[in-house]
Amino acid sequence: MRRVPAALVAVALLTGGCTGNAGSTGSADGRPSPSHSADTGAGGLTPVQPLRKALPAIERFVEHERGLRFKHPVQVRLLGRKAFLKKLRGEQGQPKPAEVEQLTSTLAALGLISPRLDVVKAFRTAYDAGTLGFYDFKDKHLYVRGTQATPGVRAVLAHELTHALDDQWFGLRRPQLRKDNQEKELAFTALSEGDAERTRIDYEATMTKADQSVAKREEGATAEPPHVPQTVLILIGLPYIIGPEFVKALVAHNGNSAIDAGFRTPPVSSEQLFDVAAYFSHDAPKHVATPRSDGVRVDHSDLGFIGLLLALQKHVGTALARQAVAGWGGDQYSTWRAGDHRWCLRDTIVMDYAAATQILDSALHKWVSTSHGRARLESTGARTTFVSCSS
Repeated sequence: MRRVPAALVAVALLTGGCTGNAGSTGSADGRPSPSHSADTGAGGLTPVQPLRKALPAIERFVEHERGLRFKHPVQVRLLGRKAFLKKLRGEQGQPKPAEVEQLTSTLAALGLISPRLDVVKAFRTAYDAGTLGFYDFKDKHLYVRGTQATPGVRAVLAHELTHALDDQWFGLRRPQLRKDNQEKELAFTALSEGDAERTRIDYEATMTKADQSVAKREEGATAEPPHVPQTVLILIGLPYIIGPEFVKALVAHNGNSAIDAGFRTPPVSSEQLFDVAAYFSHDAPKHVATPRSDGVRVDHSDLGFIGLLLALQKHVGTALARQAVAGWGGDQYSTWRAGDHRWCLRDTIVMDYAAATQILDSALHKWVSTSHGRARLESTGARTTFVSCSS
């Protein structure tokens, strides 16, 4: 899915701790760019072509960038706004009430959203405003918002065709990841979106300056929607913020072969996205037992490196939050209903080394001291456990 990256205010938070060589923003494997360019002309606007004429050149660029060939043609449909949103809504489906409460309860208990927020409306509003195109895993078709192959549409096609190519070779529809835990699903999505974004960025770099300006204007036309909490925008934008940096690190390591290997053996945690050395050393999250609930449990999973970072940043600031999660080893939480529109969460965390545990505990103490009784620290040491409740 190609989206205008949401919540750019979070970029410093989410990419400041990345490690590993970012690699080149040019062609994969450090190879020279294709002899043909995506557009023609010395610097002016390229005449808008029909899709059937523009598509072959974009497909060739994507194949060259990824070092793979399409196994079969990809069906592409350009849709007007209403038709596109209807198709997008159908692709997203209708969430189950239990799933809505799970998401609401966990985010509200951590103080990241209001407990009365209509999360379905918030996420749909954000997706409707920011989604420029998507690849449908079921029918294998590609859908783009637009009716002509304008510069912005061509850039979106480069992104989405990368998804289609990766899907043909490695299979991108992996429902088991969601069943395992949230971290695996996020990590795989970031890998996929990071690869597609890398291709789009490199494709746009081949455009004329005038076409690049038009493409950016088209992307900017889908601005962040009002009345959508920053937390929602950050969660949606995460794969597009951290994914490209992870993919750049893979390319710097071993070019397209490293990306291919990534799809065969994907990252398993957000920590591996931030620290590619943890990915290459197979530093997987430690097992942590699900903590008890003090009421009717509605959710349990892992906050992960990124979830803990977002929660701490909300309450203790960016600098301390980064320090506190640096040695994250694993965690599990349980969320329960504590009244009407009120939920509580208990999270147990293990760190990789003693010094990291001390920094984490210090950050949690600061959170508790400013929480007005909505948070408490239950244990420290080998396993740190805290409780946080919505207001």
